Amino acid sequence: MKAVLTLLRSRRYLIIIGFSLLQGCSLQQHQLNDLAQTLDNGNASQVLTEVAQRDYPERDLAQYKLTLGLLRAVNGDFAGGINELQAAKTEINQLQALSISENMGAITVNETLRSYTSTASERMLLQQLLILSYLMEDDLDGARVEVLQMQELAKSLPDSGLSGLVASSYYLGGLVYEFGDETDNAMISYRQAYQVMQTTKVSIPRVLQDSLLLASRQLGLSSEHDKYVTEFDHDVTALDSNKSQLVLVYWGGVVSAKQQRYLSIYEPSLGYNISLALPYYAQNYVKPTPWRFTVLGNTAETEIFDDVNVLARADLDAESAAIYAAALARVIIKQTALHEVQKKDESGLATLLLNITTMLSEMADVRSWNMLPASIQVQRLTLDAGTYYLLQPSLTRGLAVTDIAPITSVLAAPESVAPALVNATVSLTDELADNATESDNGLSLPPSNVAIVDAALANEQLDNTADTLGTESIAMTNIGNVPTAVTVDPKPLLLKPGKTVLLFYSSAAKKAYRPLSP
Repeated sequence: MKAVLTLLRSRRYLIIIGFSLLQGCSLQQHQLNDLAQTLDNGNASQVLTEVAQRDYPERDLAQYKLTLGLLRAVNGDFAGGINELQAAKTEINQLQALSISENMGAITVNETLRSYTSTASERMLLQQLLILSYLMEDDLDGARVEVLQMQELAKSLPDSGLSGLVASSYYLGGLVYEFGDETDNAMISYRQAYQVMQTTKVSIPRVLQDSLLLASRQLGLSSEHDKYVTEFDHDVTALDSNKSQLVLVYWGGVVSAKQQRYLSIYEPSLGYNISLALPYYAQNYVKPTPWRFTVLGNTAETEIFDDVNVLARADLDAESAAIYAAALARVIIKQTALHEVQKKDESGLATLLLNITTMLSEMADVRSWNMLPASIQVQRLTLDAGTYYLLQPSLTRGLAVTDIAPITSVLAAPESVAPALVNATVSLTDELADNATESDNGLSLPPSNVAIVDAALANEQLDNTADTLGTESIAMTNIGNVPTAVTVDPKPLLLKPGKTVLLFYSSAAKKAYRPLSP
């Protein structure tokens, strides 16, 4: 009977622990991690469907909204992404001052009972995705507001370490100011990106070098300009007003997921070793490499601005001391409670149950915005003003920009066609899609107006698949009787003299997006 009474006296503690376990926090996060890793296959639409159907505890609302907002954006629903991301930001801002009840739950049970508020780098990347989304929606004012909020957020970053130092976010801020003809503000943002990369000891990308050189020249900052010329060992001339700029922002791969490990330490106040559950990132991960695409038949490569895996690890390093202290205090509280129960528990039943629940409830907080890209890269190109077309990545080829309009069906006998390349518009069957493999970093279809076409084969394919053809129009070049499909963006890409157009490409969806306007 005493054992039962003792157990009842400790029921509040057990109920809290049981509630934590029933939520399945750790299991749910592992499932999210598994889903995130599948984004490398380019199936962002499938992941979005599954995530949107999931239920989340209220304390994970910010993480859920961040994840849903990112997935909507990379699937091209930028308006929907903005709504989710703004909701996440509101939730995060409200949770900056944690409630007493949340702190008590985290101290006495585990960190997963604390509401998720994101890390410094995640908040900077939230601002970046909002900036990109507003630009894709042709809302320059909305993007500018997010840049200003990002600059305010930057003031709260840790004074030391690399946590929150996201160079690409500052560079995008500079682009927003450029779009608004605010060269002075653009220069400030480019300087900030430059200072971040100096702190992180990352080589300054040529894209950022040229932006600093050009802006300092335009503003008449002679001494600063000369300093950059000496450091970068080159100069730039003023932009030709008849030319256009094309900027590609690339989000590639998927960031690492946090994992859990146990650390055994001796605790003098207890007189024995205790185990702490702590989050960590694996030391090894795939380092980012430049991403290739083609423009007018020439290969171009993006330049790496941010290794998000480095940022994630820097965030954890910045929080590690507080995480360790909280874990230690929590285990000591649990063990002390266990000792108190043990003193009054003659049968040992209550002690046994409490000991089991104490061990099972001790888990690290491995929550994160785990669907972020592994790297963020940029390339900026100067092109003649005019009309261009996007050839979206195919089953075997990467992204391409061409100035040649896709041609509708071209059917001719092989002997009547010169040995040259001709584009044809057909549709892709499900069978071709199932049997093909996709390479995100492959080279795209060269923008050419000629091709070798085996008309007999093309006719046969069209006849045999007439009942199974989809509605999506794709450009196909048939070389050596091996069809290769390339999705053509139906709207032309209009580059106006003296203007800059932004493209956003995410490997999670394997598709490039541009602003709503032509």
